[in-house]
Amino acid sequence: MTENVRKTFLGFAKERLLLPILAFAVVIFVLEMTNADMRWESTLFHWEGGVKSWPLRGHWLTQTILHTFGRDVVLLLSFVVLIGVGLSLRNPWLRPYRRGLSYLFTSVLASVLLVRIGKAITHMTCPWDVVEFGGHMLHSSLFATLPEGAAYGQCFPGGHSSGGFAWVALFYFFKEYQPRYAKAGLIFGLALGSVFGFTQELRGAHFLSHDLWSLAVAWICASLLYYGFFLWRPSARSIERFQTSNVIKTAALDKSMTK
Repeated sequence: MTENVRKTFLGFAKERLLLPILAFAVVIFVLEMTNADMRWESTLFHWEGGVKSWPLRGHWLTQTILHTFGRDVVLLLSFVVLIGVGLSLRNPWLRPYRRGLSYLFTSVLASVLLVRIGKAITHMTCPWDVVEFGGHMLHSSLFATLPEGAAYGQCFPGGHSSGGFAWVALFYFFKEYQPRYAKAGLIFGLALGSVFGFTQELRGAHFLSHDLWSLAVAWICASLLYYGFFLWRPSARSIERFQTSNVIKTAALDKSMTK
């Protein structure tokens, strides 16, 4: 049974993780080899008319609407899902969706938290901090070490886009309950994350690769948690050990009570 569970996971990984991860690796490799991150941001910078700063950094559309308001919308959606989890404990109509709502909230939260942790432990800078765009810091690849004494950035992966990409978990949520809406759920997460990511690239807050890494984190989180919530089954040996342990504990309790 253990082998069957393992094969089931491998089959799931081949179907939902292998090709996306390979495609992601190829894209990241190309970006690294061609310096496309800097080229793309340079294109946006000059298109905006930037000289020593990013003109759209504080623009009402990019900062107030797409960044601040967009972040609030993501928080509101997360809060609605969390309320749904709580109501499912008592509401008979929502009870069948309890596992799915719990999965959705966990996946969104895990994706955002992992990106937040990534920002705390990596050294990559934001475009607006880079010397070429009016900043005072050096741009460096994720896979390269900074020169001694160089300042560390905390802009990787893309935080704002992660709040949008995290909702690719809707693909699996709808796949479980309303399969015909699964693709729509995936498109929603991809579109929201892409809009948020492009917004931050226009503001000089993130490079393209930052947002692609956030997408990868979101998809891997959503996929692994879906497997854990809906597809994983304990092995027969684990169940047998659990039952044996309960029998032993019960026998010991009965023995202590008869003394």
